[in-house]
Amino acid sequence: MRNEIVAFAQAQAKTAVRRAAIPTAFALTGGLFVLFAIAGLFSALFFWLEPEHGPLAASLILTAVALVLALLAFLPLVFRRRPPPPPPRQDAMLPQFVSLMARTAPGLGPRQIIFAAALLAVALVFTGRGQKR
Repeated sequence: MRNEIVAFAQAQAKTAVRRAAIPTAFALTGGLFVLFAIAGLFSALFFWLEPEHGPLAASLILTAVALVLALLAFLPLVFRRRPPPPPPRQDAMLPQFVSLMARTAPGLGPRQIIFAAALLAVALVFTGRGQKR
């Protein structure tokens, strides 16, 4: 029974890591390229403004442009609405886990039954999180 519980927990952890790792890697790579593009645009703007306004004024103009762009970038974060919570996910492993516990319960001792009941309670709490009350 412990092997099945460990396998269940490992499967859930692998799925969660896979769901988070791939989009995060793509986002970091895309962010890095966007950062290089913005640095190139700012250097081009500086060299375009520098002959006419001088290096100090060109630097101050770029600073002002960067501040305005930063404020515009943070504006959606200030005025965004929270999306509704996602619908509850039907976990296919939980019914199998419960039926496995029911099949093995007659052969378990009292401590093992209490441990299995505690694990079931934890699993039900985790599946019940985020649902409307």
